[in-house]
Amino acid sequence: MNYKLQPGLSLKKNIVTVAEDEVNASLKSIDEMNIHEAVHNIRKRFKKIRALARLVRDEMGEENYKNINIFYRDFGRELSELRDLTAHLETIQALRQSYGDHLYANFFNSLTKEIQALRDKLEEELKEKKFFSEYIPRQLRLASKKKVTWPVEKDDIQIILPSIKRVYKRGRKAMLKAEEEPTAAVYHEWRKRVKYLWYQLRLLEDAWPNLFDAWEDEVHSLANFLGDDHDLVVLKEKIENGSLEIPDKQKELLLAIIKKSSENLRKKAHEIGKLIYAEEPKTFKNRIKNYAENGWK
Repeated sequence: MNYKLQPGLSLKKNIVTVAEDEVNASLKSIDEMNIHEAVHNIRKRFKKIRALARLVRDEMGEENYKNINIFYRDFGRELSELRDLTAHLETIQALRQSYGDHLYANFFNSLTKEIQALRDKLEEELKEKKFFSEYIPRQLRLASKKKVTWPVEKDDIQIILPSIKRVYKRGRKAMLKAEEEPTAAVYHEWRKRVKYLWYQLRLLEDAWPNLFDAWEDEVHSLANFLGDDHDLVVLKEKIENGSLEIPDKQKELLLAIIKKSSENLRKKAHEIGKLIYAEEPKTFKNRIKNYAENGWK
């Protein structure tokens, strides 16, 4: 199962097939993965479906696009609280690996136990509501049968070019804004735009596999830098607002570590971002057009 358009199929068939594959894979993950892996996997697949809709946004019309985008956005948000707690644990583990040698041995232990307890409690509450066993499968089947339509009729590369240009342009604009206004909200916006670009490149991979593979890797690296920074920001906010109970001395040091880690990640993001977004949006769009028209013949 690959998240990409296949040259031998019509554009409509490609879009419908990819969307169905992502929904089916989401259902399958509930049976084959542990809860936390499944939640993460489902959320990623929802983002891929939204990126797919964004690719053909101009062809399907704004109302149809919004129906798909809002449905999967809101559905994904229902999983966000549990996913955030897992992300906190992963972030703490990354901080432990980077700074553990410079801190006392049990520095992160109490915080880790607190987050694990919160996650276990939330997981049990969701299980009691049959959230995983009934609600998610029911909603996914509903999405597949009723909620989501993909009215794509034209089999022409031209219909995806406006979205290609728009996604690239907005990502470039967000990067430049982050340089001038380095707030968490601005970096989060840039992160979302980078993710959309990464998904679009994956969908178009067969136009020139060797080139797109390398390209995707670089954009994915950028998305990871920004994603790790976002995870730090969310953890920082919970520490600062008292959602997580930490002694003052430990809190001060932990916030300093988070700040330093965030600065390093943002520096790396800008270094690679300047290369990815070096072109003007129109030039980028035309390059994709040429690759697709020639590579899919």
